[in-house]
Amino acid sequence: MLYAIGEIVLVVIGILIALQINNWNELRKTQDTKNSVYSVIKTDLVTDIENIDLVLTRSVARDSILKKIINNDMTKEDYHNCKNCSFITLGFPDITLNTRGVKLLEENSAVFNSHQDSLSIEISDFYTNSNTVINVALDEVVRDYFDNFYYFKNNKTWFKDYINFVKNDELINYLLTSDDYMNRVNSYYVLYIKTYLGHLRNYKKSAEELIEKINKKIK
Repeated sequence: MLYAIGEIVLVVIGILIALQINNWNELRKTQDTKNSVYSVIKTDLVTDIENIDLVLTRSVARDSILKKIINNDMTKEDYHNCKNCSFITLGFPDITLNTRGVKLLEENSAVFNSHQDSLSIEISDFYTNSNTVINVALDEVVRDYFDNFYYFKNNKTWFKDYINFVKNDELINYLLTSDDYMNRVNSYYVLYIKTYLGHLRNYKKSAEELIEKINKKIK
């Protein structure tokens, strides 16, 4: 009887050990999955920050020109001597933010939700909110650009020169004296420089904070 009981105890202990090892393996696999997803998200955020910095750097000169136009500091000579001043509202630098990591997060949501991972929730909310405001702002910039483009196309005789980046006196006179153009420049400045680039700066700041949290999480 004692021998039989001993055998049973050994079997139970063996089963418990096996279960514990299995649990450890599952926890390790779960943690590996989480770390892998977080690493991809971190890579995406680092790349996004680098791309945002490029856009912000490229927009410094544009910002300066726009302010000069808005403040009525431009002269005819300025427009003749400045290569891009006449075409300041014709196009704009933008970026496509990376979403590979957040898509992996969504695909593995069960893993993160089962462990009540608060960082994953924060990251998910960040992408949802940031992408929404940035896309809305960019849509407004694009709409404003096409509004200007088609207005010039349908109403201005200098349009054929304008789209070929050729300056003429009629165009420059419009740029210097037209209230309509001043309104369009102000609209572009608010929509692109203030709003769109402002959202990109906020994205960069939040991304840097998330990278720090990810580093602590996967350390």
